[in-house]
Amino acid sequence: MSYNGFSEESLKRIAMRKVNFRMSVKIHIGCFIIVSLLLVTVNFLFTPMFWWYVFPILAWAIGLAEHATAYIVYARGVYPIAKRGVIFHFVAFIFSILFMGIVNYLTYPNLLWFLIPTIFWGTGLAIHFISYIIFHRGSVDEQGGMRSRREKSVEKEILKMKRRMEHKK
Repeated sequence: MSYNGFSEESLKRIAMRKVNFRMSVKIHIGCFIIVSLLLVTVNFLFTPMFWWYVFPILAWAIGLAEHATAYIVYARGVYPIAKRGVIFHFVAFIFSILFMGIVNYLTYPNLLWFLIPTIFWGTGLAIHFISYIIFHRGSVDEQGGMRSRREKSVEKEILKMKRRMEHKK
């Protein structure tokens, strides 16, 4: 039996991947919570005057956010790699800038050094997003199908190659 073009076997394989992926994110969250609690406990038992536990917890939160994002992107069926790239770039930017902002506040609150990477990385993120919209986002073509500018360029290039091959005959 086929469901929307998928066989029973391929649906089972996709479901298994989703379940495994979801389980790995849950395990990652569980480890994060346990280790974070241990770090806080060790910090308050041995060095209560300096809250160093914040740094490894926030750094690990960046990886956890990326892992959870990867699961959500896969589970929602976001397949174009260019779109995934923009999403991952955005999540990494938000959590890393948040991390740097907190580190900045805890170490040198009068010097806002985290704004420099925020501006430059934010510019890179904006360029990534704009290039995605220009080159990869789909638009409706003459036949009513959705194709990106890149896909249209590939088709034109294939036609050129076929014409050259025909002329060589």
